[in-house]
Amino acid sequence: MKITAVTIKGLEEVLAQELIDLGAKDIEIMHRAVGFHGDQEMLYKANFWLRTAIRVLVPIHEFTVRDEEDLYNKVFALPWDEYMDIDQTFSIDAVVSSHQFTHSKYIALKTKDALVDKWRKLEGRRPDVNTLTPDVKIHVRIYNSEVTVSLDSSSDSLHRRGYRTHSVPAPINEVLAAGMILLSGWDKKTTFLDPMCGSGTIAMEALTLAAGRPPQDKDRRFGFKQWKDFDSDLWDKVTDVEVDYSDLPKIIARDRGLRPLKATEMNIAHLDWLDYITVEKSDFFRSEQSDEKYHIVMNPPYDERLKERDITEFYQFIGDTLKSAYAGSEAWVIAGHEDALKSIGLRASRRISLMNGPIPSKFCKFEMYVGTRKTKVKDKSDKDYDKGNQDKRKDRGSKDKEWSNDYDRSSKRKSYNEGKEDKEWSNDYDRGSKRKSHDKSNEEKDWSKDYEKRNNDKSNDNDNDKTKRKNNDSAFDIPW
Repeated sequence: MKITAVTIKGLEEVLAQELIDLGAKDIEIMHRAVGFHGDQEMLYKANFWLRTAIRVLVPIHEFTVRDEEDLYNKVFALPWDEYMDIDQTFSIDAVVSSHQFTHSKYIALKTKDALVDKWRKLEGRRPDVNTLTPDVKIHVRIYNSEVTVSLDSSSDSLHRRGYRTHSVPAPINEVLAAGMILLSGWDKKTTFLDPMCGSGTIAMEALTLAAGRPPQDKDRRFGFKQWKDFDSDLWDKVTDVEVDYSDLPKIIARDRGLRPLKATEMNIAHLDWLDYITVEKSDFFRSEQSDEKYHIVMNPPYDERLKERDITEFYQFIGDTLKSAYAGSEAWVIAGHEDALKSIGLRASRRISLMNGPIPSKFCKFEMYVGTRKTKVKDKSDKDYDKGNQDKRKDRGSKDKEWSNDYDRSSKRKSYNEGKEDKEWSNDYDRGSKRKSHDKSNEEKDWSKDYEKRNNDKSNDNDNDKTKRKNNDSAFDIPW
């Protein structure tokens, strides 16, 4: 059968390689998607194993249309009784890229009308719509006048892995995090470091990759499990996997804020991964050079989301820290601000275009060499130049310290409150933060209440919109 895996812009090549590794045939790279051929087992494997796919679609019919009525007639003519039962619920997603058809919701409505009218003709009644957890999810794509009707075998977006139970502002998408690690070429041996970990997504994706753990859970509610031809025995065969957590590389998640560290630790604890990921409270800008070499993948805060006071200066300090404290390491940084990237002050050996949510971004590789790449004999002018640079670094040192003291990207608390909580966290953490304790649980309850209050507006919006919300991620699906 023909299958289409949808992804994020910039990850098409990575997704294609994942499909090759799975044994898919006739692979075709498209815009934000990769087409391939495979049997039912390959469909199950794609949903279970692909780390960089947002959803997996099975096209069932393709045709051209002149207008909305022509669309209605051709959708009405489809044999819907072959794909669903009348007692099953359904939902319809639509994406359009056409001068003639410009309203995706109207296209979805016309498709729904045609489908239910067909069932009324066949059975005298119609199936119900469920936009949250449908039994059958239908995807309609219109490109110019060409229509592709597909069944969504994933149903819910595959970036929802199920491990992120706690979050922070501007979390990175799991599919993007996995794609960044794969693009970075991590050897799964070098110590992996995310120095601004947020809720720990990048570190957790690194762990699943290193351990060979599938990104999805066997018991997840995939769309194909509600299809007429679902083969439970075949699914059991595909998901019969033993994960080996022995001999893993060191994986470190660091942040300077209390809330990100707590969110990271609770997410890791949710899957009993506390023994495999080291969570450390550390200010990146106060890092010191060590003998250890790191493979760094980081998603620093950026002004589109977190409104840094001076994003250019912030990224300049990132570059200074990488040069002064991480010689011999390799760093990959994603940023959606071109001027900020330039201010890092390091030459990127690779620059890859990616979409971080709705923000066009660059994923850049920086190699920090020990010493210089070229050796030469210094003359007197070189020594004078070095002395001048040392004076400049001293001046900048005090400025760095002021920035580091003032910088807080994750917490809105006043500085005296944060200092008190950081001290409590540090004491608890030194005694072994990975061990559950009564005092810590009380502290986490207080934090959880504050976190829920902080996100109250967002929760209210979700509740008010529950009956009409589409269960998809349109920013990732266009033009699929």
